[in-house]
Amino acid sequence: MLRRIVLPLVFSGLMAPVGVAKAADLPEKPTLPVYAEPLNYVKICDAYGAGYFVVPGTTTCLGIGGRVRVDAQALNFGSPPSNWSERQYEGMRYRARSYLTLDAYTDSEFGLIKAYSEMIVTSDSTNVSRGPDLTLNQAYIQFNGFTFGRTQSFFDFFTGATYGSLNRNWADDKTWVAAYTAVLQNGISVSASLEDPASRVEGVYYQPDHTWSGAGGNRLPSAIVTARIDQGWGTAKFSAAFQEVRPLDSGADTTLGWALGLGAIFNMPELGDGDAIALQAQYTNGAVGYLNADDVYDAYSDGNKTKNTNAYSISAGYTHYFTPEVRTDFDTSFMNVEVPSNNYHNDFSRFAVDWDVAWTPVAGLEIGFDAAYAETFVKGEDDFSEASATVRVQRTF
Repeated sequence: MLRRIVLPLVFSGLMAPVGVAKAADLPEKPTLPVYAEPLNYVKICDAYGAGYFVVPGTTTCLGIGGRVRVDAQALNFGSPPSNWSERQYEGMRYRARSYLTLDAYTDSEFGLIKAYSEMIVTSDSTNVSRGPDLTLNQAYIQFNGFTFGRTQSFFDFFTGATYGSLNRNWADDKTWVAAYTAVLQNGISVSASLEDPASRVEGVYYQPDHTWSGAGGNRLPSAIVTARIDQGWGTAKFSAAFQEVRPLDSGADTTLGWALGLGAIFNMPELGDGDAIALQAQYTNGAVGYLNADDVYDAYSDGNKTKNTNAYSISAGYTHYFTPEVRTDFDTSFMNVEVPSNNYHNDFSRFAVDWDVAWTPVAGLEIGFDAAYAETFVKGEDDFSEASATVRVQRTF
């Protein structure tokens, strides 16, 4: 635009003295030079890492990021009935997923204020008729130790390193939180959080006539307390959670469910730069949602008394870098579930293992393969297996 404005003026000024321009073409008054408006250059803000800039007219540093992920997954091809043995099920799932993250920091008289959001849009071949799904995966505000909004549950610790072709049994949930964290000396911190229990409540099964089952409406938030230590060797965390186990029908008692978790992640630089090993154990009473358990209730009622389900999980993970560009991840979990005696459901246990290998040829680009296997052992019934595999290409920016 500048070239189109300036050049005709220069040309006219040069040619006028030699009589090329006609009198009718000359301006009545001298024309002032035309200059472009001054530019407002983006100011880089590196106090919070690479990629942040100052929002013009404010003191806020904003980071914009994202990811594009493409998967081709062979769904469960374990023991029948499975996705591959039953014609009514899809055997393959093709997925395209887009992430957009906004990370804002403002240093104010009230302290450092952080606001973070993560939007996910997913298009799956298994639900193509419904169209893409839009998810607000995270959206929270932090200041002076407080956290408000939707984010990872404060109870959770190690949530896996692999692509996750199959579920492993441990605590892993995004939920609404209102939390406070106090940072003490020597890398120790403690947190207290009130959280939305909806995604973790599994309900109560009514035994006498099977006329109803499920969870009553949400009345009280779950209460979470944690203690954590971060050192050069790694991280360790203890968590405790308490939630209301409220039957759908008033004929059964309301009980208290709870969960405990203990885990540690050890840095292993002697095995490879970036290597780490994770170990954790979790125990629940009336809160099986904290183990990502399927097809089991938090409690069972005989019409007179409500009894909670007991369950525990032991899990581990390992990440190893062969080179800075090539790594492998390994996750495994074992869960055991014990339901109250004389109930419709049986005790069961589940073992799951997941492994991947990933190549990063250039920064931000990853190409990988993941394979997973699980075996479920049900008391008094036949065992059954699950298997799945995923090929993934993703670009993070």
